[in-house]
Amino acid sequence: MQPSLSNTQLDTSTETTKILGRLPNFIPKTSTICCFTVAPCCTIVLALILTYKACRLGGKASDPPGATQIGPDSFKNASTIPASFNELDAPISHEGICMPNDRFDDAWSLSAKCMEKDVVLGKTTRINGLNGWIAAFFGLFAVFVAGQLIDTTGRRPVLIAFLSSNIVVKALLFVSCFVPYNVFVVFLFLQNVIEVAFAAGVEPALNSMIADRSRGNEDIRGDGFAALGVIMHLSDVLAFLAGYPVLRLHLTDYSIFWGPLTLVSIIAYIVFNFVPCSALSETLPQSDPELAEEAGAKKGCARCGYAFVPKTVKQCFSILCSETIAGFKMVWADPFLMQFLVIWAITTMAMTGSWNLSTQYLLGLGYEQANASLARPAWHLALVCGAAMSPCVIRHLNATGAYNLALLMMAVGFFWCGSGGHDLQHASLFFCVGTVVFGGIGVGILTPSFNAVISIRVSDKEQGKLFSLVIVLNTICGLAFGQFWPQLFYKPEAADWMKGLPWIASAMVFLLLFIWISLLVSFCNNAAQKPESDCGE
Repeated sequence: MQPSLSNTQLDTSTETTKILGRLPNFIPKTSTICCFTVAPCCTIVLALILTYKACRLGGKASDPPGATQIGPDSFKNASTIPASFNELDAPISHEGICMPNDRFDDAWSLSAKCMEKDVVLGKTTRINGLNGWIAAFFGLFAVFVAGQLIDTTGRRPVLIAFLSSNIVVKALLFVSCFVPYNVFVVFLFLQNVIEVAFAAGVEPALNSMIADRSRGNEDIRGDGFAALGVIMHLSDVLAFLAGYPVLRLHLTDYSIFWGPLTLVSIIAYIVFNFVPCSALSETLPQSDPELAEEAGAKKGCARCGYAFVPKTVKQCFSILCSETIAGFKMVWADPFLMQFLVIWAITTMAMTGSWNLSTQYLLGLGYEQANASLARPAWHLALVCGAAMSPCVIRHLNATGAYNLALLMMAVGFFWCGSGGHDLQHASLFFCVGTVVFGGIGVGILTPSFNAVISIRVSDKEQGKLFSLVIVLNTICGLAFGQFWPQLFYKPEAADWMKGLPWIASAMVFLLLFIWISLLVSFCNNAAQKPESDCGE
């Protein structure tokens, strides 16, 4: 049982404490209003702004005042004109002159079309930020649809659909190497939408397969989930390390990279779909009539073969909406849980907002792109370390205390990294120690602590609703406010403290959330396994 103040203690407190005691009852109302009223309105406005920006990003860049005409004569210091140069779609430097350096030159701007590295990084960051926003938007709907398909049509079709979409995505990226810039941007957004839509159900489908195979044995199920987590983290590390030699080539045309990957995707589809010894098998329970009847009644579906096929699209859509509304009602009845979900959504937004800019930040410090990419495998190794430490931390501080400790570590680490803008000589060291070590270990502790805190607030039958709602709140928060980091806080040409503004902003958010949780734990009932909290009553 996590510590909390009894009603007697609250009754004998001072008037000041009584006033503070009303804060948790007020916070869920205001935070919920922000999430479900202010946030959607901000999302709509931001969508219109980003749509306008996308149209501009896809078109030809306009010349700034006083800019000179770009053409072959602009390459005054270049012996030859790069074959990839296109004067119709080339980004333009502040002076309106485009004179790219050799790609192995220390002064290379990372583009064969523009000499200004700040311009290249700024444009890349804006496009990546917009691309991530679109991914979050479509991911919100894809998660709901995937969840229904996994329980109705089966686990295998969701995974096979992802393998099929992977071929299309890699083929689009391959073709994008041969098209003009505005068409390239369209292809970039299109492949992202396809990937997010089909990848949304991969992890839930894999988790469901593990649960199916280990039904009745919790030890085996735990081992299966642990093995899946280790494999996923290690695959991320290996993927980033495998990309290192490719980035070292400083390619200006990645067709030689995406072409072979397209073939690999085709081979993977054939191996996991048609080869007898490695083909994925369906694990959706089909031999238990009672289980099948229960699932069919719950989902409004009829039994057909090994899968449960929806009777009508309208029925399944109605179930989807009713389950979502039931999840919101369940969380609304527990103010402590409601606040903690909002805190998690804000934490995730602030963390990803800064971390997604890490490569651009290191490139701005003068790192070679392959060396800058090594921060990502280092980050994932730190996540593994934090996750390994989390059981011990949770046993000593309880889950809420571990979450608060992780927030404090992230606040210190991210602020340390942001201060590197004031001391460029040690900026890379501050990034490695602050963001990768302190921040990575903190995030590794944060996730299991959060899962432990929220899972004890609801019954076993409501776990699915709860974790689906976590994704919804994260997406709403990210859509509404996540673009502040790539579009507003990050400026590649900034100097002094402003250069580390994204990390400083995240650190301030973490510190405010630390204070919020401290008040929440002190004045709100934090009883475990209780469907309704008496917080504020």
